[in-house]
Amino acid sequence: MATLQTLKTSKDFQAAKNGKFLRSSSFLLQALKVTDENIIKVGYTVTKQNGNAVIRNRIKRRLRQIVADVIHDHGKNSWNYVLIGKKNIITEDFEVLKKEFKTALTKIHK
Repeated sequence: MATLQTLKTSKDFQAAKNGKFLRSSSFLLQALKVTDENIIKVGYTVTKQNGNAVIRNRIKRRLRQIVADVIHDHGKNSWNYVLIGKKNIITEDFEVLKKEFKTALTKIHK
């Protein structure tokens, strides 16, 4: 099983921009294959356009939980993922969000 880590540096976020990209109704997913073995790195971004700090943190918490539930089954080793949250993620049903993320990962890895 791959180790899950969080992207920390701006360099990693910028590098993910050059990888694959998928837009869904609740988030944007950027993915980039890297050379690290057995490590999946995930970064979360929510812009100020989505609302104040409370709303942005709620969006990030939902994104983190979606990733925790789905990434080990559908993510690939040696990949970096960046999730950019949208405002409607707050009102969307959690099971729908998980299904949307599974679909996004499947499309990215085709």
